[in-house]
Amino acid sequence: MTFAAMAAPEMPLVTIVTPVLNGARFLAETLESVRGQDYPRVEHVVVDGGSRDGTLDLLRHAPGVVWVSGPDRGMYDAVGRGFGLAHGEILAYQNADDRYLVPGAISTAARHLQEHPEVDVVYGDFRYIDEAGRVLPRPARARDFDPAALRRHNFIPPHAAFVRRRVVEEGHRPDPSLRYAGDWDWFLGMAGAGKRFEHLPVVLAEFRLHPRAQTRTVPWRAKIAEWRRICARHQASLPLLLWYEGVWGPLQRRRGKKD
Repeated sequence: MTFAAMAAPEMPLVTIVTPVLNGARFLAETLESVRGQDYPRVEHVVVDGGSRDGTLDLLRHAPGVVWVSGPDRGMYDAVGRGFGLAHGEILAYQNADDRYLVPGAISTAARHLQEHPEVDVVYGDFRYIDEAGRVLPRPARARDFDPAALRRHNFIPPHAAFVRRRVVEEGHRPDPSLRYAGDWDWFLGMAGAGKRFEHLPVVLAEFRLHPRAQTRTVPWRAKIAEWRRICARHQASLPLLLWYEGVWGPLQRRRGKKD
């Protein structure tokens, strides 16, 4: 049965959580990418960390968006707070400077989870965009799920991943104390608990490259300290991770291959 033929109550509600702090520059595009989806049952929860730019003005005038504002411990704390406010059977988070592919990203993921009840997490591919939203000629393909490879480095794009609510309710939430690599820790925890992941070889999201992006502003020392914690928690190899993050991954991306 296709989604088009299903009655609305049979379609699982999908909640998208967006953490934001002073993100007015790109937030409107993120909101529009969620609003422009062809899936009819979407809840969008935005968790603001106390913005002082125009973020709150955008949210006050955003139709259909549920939002809260107040201090938090960082991005993953905000995501966890958003999951706590969510009503959806399927949960995802989208950063305030990234966006979903319009119009079918959410329906593609939701359809797969609906048709494959044995799958706990589904993720797709993504593509890079620049500050102006132009698509960049850089490969951004994920790989099929491999738990051994996940312990070497994170190949799952969090902005193109969708998780069943019941998995989160079992206790698999992002660690609010992490600030950079909480998505990798989250995926490792779910994989270690035996949750089933599946890769969809289709672009679902767009990742924006810009000078203020967190991936570019976090010092290597802070990244390594956080990676060390995660590696110790999941019995992963920090030297191997550093090889992938610093050498192998960038080389493969320049060659146009999968990580």
